Amino acid sequence: MFELLALGTILLFGLLVLGLVGAILKMVFWLVFLPLRIAAKLIALPFIALGFFFKLVFGVLLLPVIAVAGVVALVGFGLVALLGILLPLVPLVLAGLVVWGLVKLFSRPAVVSRV
Repeated sequence: MFELLALGTILLFGLLVLGLVGAILKMVFWLVFLPLRIAAKLIALPFIALGFFFKLVFGVLLLPVIAVAGVVALVGFGLVALLGILLPLVPLVLAGLVVWGLVKLFSRPAVVSRV
């Protein structure tokens, strides 16, 4: 049992050493390639600015379309909400109309006096 514990400890220490070596190599490569990355960013800067400009132009051009679609969606959602509120009242309105019609049908006509 002690042998497995010792082997696990040695493997863990080995992994720690490999991780440390990897971290040091990563830092060295990061520092070595830093000027190249800075140069690449400087070369790409006009293209990044051009992409931002195109996004801004298309955003400004599409803003009215998005606004109209938003208003249409808002009106549509309002109508659906109104329908959802009023639809359960339809049976009550129909029952009221039936009662009103029956009362109107069976009531006596008013007496008209002739002068």
